[in-house]
Amino acid sequence: MTSYLSPGVYTRETDFSFYVKQISTSSCGMVGIAQKGPINQPILVTSWEQFVRSFGSYIQDGYLAYAARLFFDNGGQVLYVNRVAHYESGSLAAKKSLVTLKNRRSVAGTLSTGALGIDRIVWTAKTAGAAGNNITIALVATGNDTPLSVEVTGQAITVHLATDSSGDVTSTAADVITAVTEHIGASALAGAVSTDSGIVTPAAVSNLTGGQDSQDTLTISAINEGAWGDDISIEVLDGTVDPAAEFDIIVRYKGEAVEMFRNLGVDESKSNHIELIVNERSDYITVEDLAPASNGAMDRPAVGSSVLTGGDDGLTGISDTDYIGESSRHTGVYAFDEIDALNILAIPGVTTAPVIAGGISYAESRKDLLFIAETPIHLEPAEAVEFRKGEGTYTHAAFDSSYAALYYPWLEITDPLTSKSKVIPPTGAVAGCIARSDQKSDVWNAPAGIDRGRIYGVVSLSYNTSRAERDVLYPEGINVIASFPDTGIDIWGQKTLQSQSSATDRINVRRLMMYIEEAISQSARFVVFEPNNSFTWRALVRFITPFLQNIKSRGGFYDFRVQCDGETNTAAMIDQNQLVCRIFVKPTRTAEFVELSFVLTATGANFTEVL
Repeated sequence: MTSYLSPGVYTRETDFSFYVKQISTSSCGMVGIAQKGPINQPILVTSWEQFVRSFGSYIQDGYLAYAARLFFDNGGQVLYVNRVAHYESGSLAAKKSLVTLKNRRSVAGTLSTGALGIDRIVWTAKTAGAAGNNITIALVATGNDTPLSVEVTGQAITVHLATDSSGDVTSTAADVITAVTEHIGASALAGAVSTDSGIVTPAAVSNLTGGQDSQDTLTISAINEGAWGDDISIEVLDGTVDPAAEFDIIVRYKGEAVEMFRNLGVDESKSNHIELIVNERSDYITVEDLAPASNGAMDRPAVGSSVLTGGDDGLTGISDTDYIGESSRHTGVYAFDEIDALNILAIPGVTTAPVIAGGISYAESRKDLLFIAETPIHLEPAEAVEFRKGEGTYTHAAFDSSYAALYYPWLEITDPLTSKSKVIPPTGAVAGCIARSDQKSDVWNAPAGIDRGRIYGVVSLSYNTSRAERDVLYPEGINVIASFPDTGIDIWGQKTLQSQSSATDRINVRRLMMYIEEAISQSARFVVFEPNNSFTWRALVRFITPFLQNIKSRGGFYDFRVQCDGETNTAAMIDQNQLVCRIFVKPTRTAEFVELSFVLTATGANFTEVL
């Protein structure tokens, strides 16, 4: 208790305004392969356009983009996407496209023959670089009355000087330069200049020297892995403000200019350093400055165009392990470990038993999300039942969890890539319908039926079930997507994969329980480290009751009760620093089997008496 040391007025505040905060109920996580995007780094996208910017469009190798499109088309708004690729011996098989650009420090090899002021000729390789050092020059004079001629063998230039009847040379420096310039082979190898006019003295065979290749100055890589990066090209131009020291870069994707960065530099001390500008802004590339710290103007990349190469999607050898991932490395589904606001999880189109079992295991361990899966493509109803139970040709254990649901059949669309019919997995559309159901009503309402379960954006189903077939599928926990003449394509079931009959064998109840458990547990942390006595117990009851009463008033419960007292918190529990609060709920069940009874009565019967 506070001690007051002198007379006066003291204020004290007691806060009883804690309340259970609202939490997300319909954010979805999807795992799959994509055209581009970061690998095993979940990214939030809130529209199809944003998905395309981050992960590319439709690809033939996977269903992720198709599922994402149906998620948004059916009402989904919050989607976390995790792109996966194969790991080989712990190393990522996917590779980034890249190109390394050279600087402007290439130097042409040179050679001087003769004496300055008399017959000096300066020879320069036509092509800069060390290769020019392989060019040789020889000035020879043999015989009498010979004409001036030029001979080229490989990279050897031999000038046969003109002689008179006595065998003396008569060719001047200007004569030699003219002869070399007019010779196609010689002029392609080297140029010759002179300011002297004397008679040329013969010179032994000598190599050009001092030729130097340009050095690597920039590595430009696609922003993330994949063959998509091979469609990126780079054009380097001189800068528009200071052409002598700066440069521009144009980024093209599939031939179209998509980005331009102007007046860049390679001086790390300046604000226009290329890494600072490009790596913070580009949606296509990253750059690495390879030049030394003394970056001069000649360390700029040379003007010209280059194409990125070497990209690899990393799909060769991709397996179930890559989709499920590893907890220690946060790959696959475990990449979502740090994302608390996740309520639905799907791996569209990957229907192997190990992947579904892995998804169920992950959902069970978190207990705050529903894993939705589909049966393999092109199954008959009886085969779908066998798959769910691990019977017939399947040898896996039966799927059994209230934190997972299974949907059948696949959906038929018009493929935007080919304009032809394509069958795609239903989980993207199902996740969108769940999100739309939450927006239109509440989490405890079934995401099924002709309203909340209506699927948009599809043409047909891969298999149209009859009522008799649905009578076989639904008791086995398979949620059928059905087509009706008057209402279209609807989700016609909302069972979880729980084998034991209980309230949580329905999706609406399981999601209701996940919702109240997470909301209350997150918001009730204020009682941790508080005294374990009746004051705290009553405070916790006062905290929880309005939240549950609100759900009851909106049809989520038939009734509830909160108990936190001396009965739930015995002396033994208090001594162990445990506080126990029991929350009893009677969740609202859905009307799935509607019976319409028609009773015929006599003409004179009294309806009140019959009823």
